[in-house]
Amino acid sequence: MAGNAEATKAELIKLDQEWGAAAVRNDVEFERKFVADDCLFTEADGTVMTKAQMIQEAESGKSKTTANQPSEYNVRLLGPDMAIIRHNTTATSTDNGKDTSGEFRRMHVVVRRNGRWVVIDSQSVRVGPVTMAVKQ
Repeated sequence: MAGNAEATKAELIKLDQEWGAAAVRNDVEFERKFVADDCLFTEADGTVMTKAQMIQEAESGKSKTTANQPSEYNVRLLGPDMAIIRHNTTATSTDNGKDTSGEFRRMHVVVRRNGRWVVIDSQSVRVGPVTMAVKQ
C-alpha cells in the first residue's frame, strides 16, 4: 500500500506541475480538463472565482502568467480518491496590466472522478520568502 501511496503522490505532484506549466502557456484546454466544473478558487486577494470565470480571464488575455516555479510539495492522501496538495510557488504574472508577481502558498483539493484527478477547490495566499513548515 505504501508504494501505491507514493506513486499516487508523485502522480499528483506531476499533474500540479503540468497545471502550472499550462498556465504559463495559456493552455486553457489543460485547465478545462484538470479543473472540475464546480471548482472554486480563492485568490490571494480574497476574491472567489469559478472555473468559468478563470477560463474567461485566461481566454481574454487580461490575466497572464509568464513564469511559475513550484516548490516544497506536501501531498496528503485522504483515501484512494481524494487528496490535498500544498506547495509554494514563485510566479511572475499580471492582471489587467498590473504586476501581480510574488511568492504564494497554494492548496488544492483534488478528487478522482471517472478515473482521472480533478481540482475541486483551490486557494492561494501571498507570502514572503517561505519554507514549508509543519507545526508539531
